Amino acid sequence: MTRYTQMQARQRGLALIVAMVLLLVMTMVAVIAMRSTTLDLKMTANTTQSRRAFQTSDGTRDAVTPVLASHVFYHGWPEAIGGSVAASADFELPDEIEIVDAEARYDTGQNGEFSELATREKDVQFRDDVEDNDTFESADVYGDIWVTRIGVQPAPGMNLVSNSADQGAGGGAANKYILFDLRAAGRALGNARSLTGSDYRALSR
Repeated sequence: MTRYTQMQARQRGLALIVAMVLLLVMTMVAVIAMRSTTLDLKMTANTTQSRRAFQTSDGTRDAVTPVLASHVFYHGWPEAIGGSVAASADFELPDEIEIVDAEARYDTGQNGEFSELATREKDVQFRDDVEDNDTFESADVYGDIWVTRIGVQPAPGMNLVSNSADQGAGGGAANKYILFDLRAAGRALGNARSLTGSDYRALSR
């Protein structure tokens, strides 16, 4: 074998080693890129569900306020769900909202005190996909609401008087505002959960 032939053989062996090293490096780069993409997708999905949970929590409170206003106005819940308000009152609940205990009046604080908030059961359930699910528990996006009466204030031009039947000051006023604390827990896929709260006042006549 000539010297030139020996050099060619050694060069071919070196080219194989270089090719294998480059292939290994490219494989590692591809694996790292795939892992990074997978992680990015998971982070994006988690962020999306967290935002959905927040929006559900915020929207749940907005959805329940007109229902709460009607409850205060009629002093009870519709007979159709087990309450005391007759059907002639035209008080109907949206399909997206379910009252847990229709016998409890929120305007008189029968559903619970503020000090019990940490251990109380939810007062209202909300879901946004009524047509796709038969039960509230099977909904992909839903919210739980805790409603707590926190006080009373007179409507303009009215004076508060004591009336034990209405649990505190303001029971004797013809028009008064009942103040509520609303806490909502919005939930979405992947166990995403978001808590929001606000105050709300409803006019009682």
